[in-house]
Amino acid sequence: MEDVKPVIIPTRIKDKISHELSFPIGAERISIALASVKQLPQLVLDFCSDRFGQVRLGHDAFLSVKYAGREKPVNPISSYSGIPSNNKWEIVGRPVSRIFRHRIQLYILDSALPQIKQWLDQRVNLDHEGSEALGFFFDEKKEEFVSKQRARLQPVRESKRQDLETLDTQAPTSKPKKEHSRP
Repeated sequence: MEDVKPVIIPTRIKDKISHELSFPIGAERISIALASVKQLPQLVLDFCSDRFGQVRLGHDAFLSVKYAGREKPVNPISSYSGIPSNNKWEIVGRPVSRIFRHRIQLYILDSALPQIKQWLDQRVNLDHEGSEALGFFFDEKKEEFVSKQRARLQPVRESKRQDLETLDTQAPTSKPKKEHSRP
């Protein structure tokens, strides 16, 4: 009998980071935890650097999931990897201080990934212009984990709603003629 290999979410970006930092989790563990979500084929992973120095500030954003619905993609295929550069669904991992890596990894496995799975399951049919995100942070000073949600979905415009409602109806071929009475 053949071993079934789990689907690994493709990694679009993996930035180089300082030797003092570490990514708390990798693509394989994220992929296994999210293997049953309907968005799995559309998900991509980005492992981004700490370019704004958040780790040094003690408020580490270490993992997030994002939906970004756009009317038209800016660049459907990136030139360097063949992975779409403008996915609707993405997961971003950020580096953390090495001294907190293990603690953050346990939190990700026990709490963050189940919350991400639930968040994705609740948005399985989401096809809306705008964005929504769920992020996880570690506050070093308070030594606590915090999750934050952000939603910037665009309202469905009335004209768009009417267009959707009239797709099945046919427009009249000509306007009715006005009757004119002559004196």
